[in-house]
Amino acid sequence: MATILAGMTLLTFAQVVLRYVFNTGWLWSLEATTYSFGALVLIGMSYGVRTRSHIAIDMFNKRLAPRLRKWTILFILAICLLYCGLMFYGSYVFVDRLHTLGNNARDIPAPKWLLTAIMPLGFVLLAWRFAEAILEVLRGDLNVLSRVHEEQIEAETGLIHTGGDE
Repeated sequence: MATILAGMTLLTFAQVVLRYVFNTGWLWSLEATTYSFGALVLIGMSYGVRTRSHIAIDMFNKRLAPRLRKWTILFILAICLLYCGLMFYGSYVFVDRLHTLGNNARDIPAPKWLLTAIMPLGFVLLAWRFAEAILEVLRGDLNVLSRVHEEQIEAETGLIHTGGDE
């Protein structure tokens, strides 16, 4: 992700310098940055779930009893897996149709299906992370969906267990 972000930054900086200093530029830079940003978001979603640094609305859930909290988290994760399945299916159909049609990218000399193939891959990665989270909940290693409120819940209830050394 850092490499993609650095590449996008350098490409955008070079394009600005070329445009405003040398009155020229690369036609493909905006499209390359757009596809890179899409890849960054799709990979970043699974990273956010893995590190539990994503936004979680858990005001209701953190007030539940530990057993009910566990089942609520499992339900939420099941809905997330369903979402991943639907998005994977839709993105796979989209990429497959681009492949069948043989469309090329507008400014980049590459097939458009190749540049958008990160979409189904990103949702597979996201589903993998949600499946890992389900296993952690079932093992008793995860009681919250976001690290943001771990300390607060632990202070209020003393019930957080995140699988750390004990």
